[in-house]
Amino acid sequence: MLQNQTESIKTDSRKEAALPFWVNILIRNFKDTYTRLVNSIMKETIKEHPLRTIILRFDSSKPITDFEQAALNSYYAQHDKTWEAKSNLRTHKDTLFDLDIKITELEYKLYAIEQQLDFLEAGLKIAHHPHLPKIEEEFSIHIDEFNTEVLAHSDTLNKLREEIIPEITWYNNWADFIYEHEDWCYDEDSDLIHEVFRRYEEVSIDIISLDDDQQAFFDAHSEVYTLQTEYFKYAQQVFNMFNILQEQAEKAYRRTERVDAYIHKNLKDLGDTF
Repeated sequence: MLQNQTESIKTDSRKEAALPFWVNILIRNFKDTYTRLVNSIMKETIKEHPLRTIILRFDSSKPITDFEQAALNSYYAQHDKTWEAKSNLRTHKDTLFDLDIKITELEYKLYAIEQQLDFLEAGLKIAHHPHLPKIEEEFSIHIDEFNTEVLAHSDTLNKLREEIIPEITWYNNWADFIYEHEDWCYDEDSDLIHEVFRRYEEVSIDIISLDDDQQAFFDAHSEVYTLQTEYFKYAQQVFNMFNILQEQAEKAYRRTERVDAYIHKNLKDLGDTF
C-alpha cells in the first residue's frame, strides 16, 4: 500500500520542468519527507543465515500477530532444513571423492598384480596367455614379494570396504527419506505464509520484501536439489567402481592361491624366485 502511494506521487520530469521553480522545490521536498516517513515506519531486519542472508521489512507501527510469527518461524525452519541437507550432501560428496581416489589407486595396483599373474601362469603352464607383451630384457618375479603385494592389496581393500559401507548406508537412508517425505523442507505451519500474503493489510511484515526474499530462498533451495542430483549420480558411479574392483580383485586373489599352491606342490625346491 505504501509503495503504491509512493508510485502515485511520482511525476514526469517534463511536467516538472514546465512548473515554476518554487513548485518543483516543494514537490521534491514533499517526496523526501514522505520517503523518510516510510523508512521510519518500515524497519529492515537482516538475519545472517548460513544458507543465505534473510532480509525482511516490518511496519514498526503494527505488532506481529501470532499466526504471522508462526509463519516466520516456519520460514526460518525451512532455511535450517535446507542448509542441513546442503551441508550433509556436500560432506558425503567430498567423502565419495576421497573413496574415488582410493579405489583408483587400488585399480592400478591390481592391474600390476594381474600382469604378474599372467606371466606366472604362462611360465608355469597353468593357463594360456597368447597375448603377453614382449619384454626384451630378462626379469624375475620374487614369489614371496609378490604374495606380500597381494596380501597388502587385500588388506587395503578390506579397510576401504569398511569406509564405504557407512556411505552406502547414508545414501540408502537419504534416498528412502526423500521418497517418503517429498516435501521434506516444509512443516505443518508452512502454509501460514500464504495466509500472511492474503492478510497483507493487517500483518506487520512488508509482503513485498517477503516475496522478494522468498524468491531468493527458492533459488537457494533449487541449488540444493541440483547438488542432490549430482550426489546421487556420483555415488552410484563410485559404488559401481568399488563393486567392479571387488569382483576383479577376488578373481586375482584366487589366481594367486592357485599359483602359490602349484609352486609349493611342484616347485618348492626352486626357491622363491621365478
